[in-house]
Amino acid sequence: MWTCPSCNRTFRNTNQMHTCKKVDMESFFLRRPPHFRGLYELIKKKTEMFGDFREEAVPPDVVFFKTKSTFLAVKIKKKWIDIQFFLDHLEDVPPVKKHLQTSKRRIAHLVSVDCEEDIDRQLMDWIKASYELISGA
Repeated sequence: MWTCPSCNRTFRNTNQMHTCKKVDMESFFLRRPPHFRGLYELIKKKTEMFGDFREEAVPPDVVFFKTKSTFLAVKIKKKWIDIQFFLDHLEDVPPVKKHLQTSKRRIAHLVSVDCEEDIDRQLMDWIKASYELISGA
């Protein structure tokens, strides 16, 4: 693990390219539907059941949930929240909107949510699998 001497963010790779700019979480929820803060907190609370992780909020609109590396990215958009997680296999089924092979054993998956019902057992199972894949749990 490498810690940037300027911003104290940690990364798997030494001298990892990144932005040192951090933002206040509250700014993500300005001019967004009021219930988005509650959706974010629900995702965070359910994810905390999997184990320890840290949050890093970076511009313009993303919070990374990290163990050894990022296992979950939560992007606060104007009309929905994008949830990106990694699996070691492809899930090409709804509600997955997009997927991208990022390495031999990792496929990034994107799911959009805009209500509490979208944060269902299937989504949380995928997030848990991502946590376990990245953390080695």
